[in-house]
This record gives sequence, structure tokens and C-alpha cells, in this order.
Amino acid sequence: MNLDKLYVIIEDSTVQYRKGQEIEEKKIGGLKVVNVYAMPHKTEMKNDLIEVDVHFMTIGVDKAKAEQHRKELISILKDYPDPDRLAGGPSYIELGGVIGDQGSALRLFALGQVLELWTVITPKTLGIVGEEAQKLAGMGMIMISGFKEIKK
Repeated sequence: MNLDKLYVIIEDSTVQYRKGQEIEEKKIGGLKVVNVYAMPHKTEMKNDLIEVDVHFMTIGVDKAKAEQHRKELISILKDYPDPDRLAGGPSYIELGGVIGDQGSALRLFALGQVLELWTVITPKTLGIVGEEAQKLAGMGMIMISGFKEIKK
């Protein structure tokens, strides 16, 4: 699987956007946790991008650029180390382990959805919101419906 080329495609056709504040503080048990989301807010998304909600963030996908990379992306995906898992719908945690980065896995999820290669499944798509959705997402309940090549 050509990860170098995959990362070029992801970088060229997708942008990460945060949903909330840039810095969020909360207490978990006895610990103070600070999350820093060093990316622009989704309200700054360019109008020509397609917005895909991947729970933790929003991904903006440039459909024209995505279409330019379609054949090469499909070729790369066909070399996935475990094609049955990709067809079965891996979580962002699993895919992130294969490609080396969970954020890039979420960007790839959005890219594939825009190209109609799969559908992104989040707790929200199943009607789960709030704290329960956060817990499920943290355990990997952000996944895809499975890779299906569509000829275009």
C-alpha cells in the first residue's frame, strides 16, 4: 500500500476543521485534561468544500480534487493489507493503525464518502448523542460501511 501517495491525496483533497473551541479544559476523575484543536473552526470552511461530520471534527472535502485522484486512490485501497477488513468497515482506530495516523484515517473516511466508496458511520448516524456518543466514539465507534469500488 503506497502510504506516501495516499497522504498526498488526503492532503490535496481534504482539510480538518474543529467544531468547538480551540482549547477545551475538563476534569476527568481527579485529572485536569486540556485538549488543543490546532485547526480552523468549521465556520471558516470554504464554500466549495463538502462538509463531512466525523464526530470529533468536520472534514472539508474538495470534490473536484477528490475526483482527480479517484483512480489512484482506488488502486491504493486495493493494496490494503487486509482487504476483507476494509470491505467489512474498519474503525478509525484500526485504519489509523494501518496508515499511521487516526486524523488521516478520519480524513480518508470523509474523502471516500464524498467519492461514494463508503458511508461514514458515527454515533450520531445511529441516533446516539451527548456523553454516550463521546464514549462510543472514543472506543472506535466511528467507522465506514466498507470499501466498495464504484466505477465512474
